[in-house]
Amino acid sequence: LFQGSALFDSETVLGNVEFPLMMYTRMSDAERRERAQFCLERVGLKGADDKYPSEISGGMQKRVAIARAIALNPKYLFCDEPNSGLDPKTSILIDELLSDITHEYQITTVINTHDMNSVLGIGENIVFINKGYREWVGNKELIYETTNEALSHFVFATDLFQKVKEYVIHNAHR
Repeated sequence: LFQGSALFDSETVLGNVEFPLMMYTRMSDAERRERAQFCLERVGLKGADDKYPSEISGGMQKRVAIARAIALNPKYLFCDEPNSGLDPKTSILIDELLSDITHEYQITTVINTHDMNSVLGIGENIVFINKGYREWVGNKELIYETTNEALSHFVFATDLFQKVKEYVIHNAHR
């Protein structure tokens, strides 16, 4: 799943989700269509089959890309900035969808992001890479008390996140 969703603009939503099934399976047309429609329904896009990428919103395009990515029942799902270009509300919906799908289908999902809302919202096993080196590994609970200065400056760079950090630390010691 890439930033721009990498959808084929000349294919319908259904055609985009069917594409990997055509390439890598021997499913019949009916089986492909059924699987693609199931995946679209799973990401909340039932009925969008005949639309083209240019006819749907950025959030819907991300969901089509997720549907296409899960069509082959992968063990691993790699996402590069899945919330890029989305408004905060839609970003949360994409995060929740990725988290739900990860757990529901027992997929290992790797998300490359600089979106701290995503990291602190759905991050389970977090790796902080700084200047090409793995500098910190932990979970979202440990991130609040990190002694890693670069990580702390990166995650808690804004006043809002500084206040969140103070609130979490204050309430954790009660």
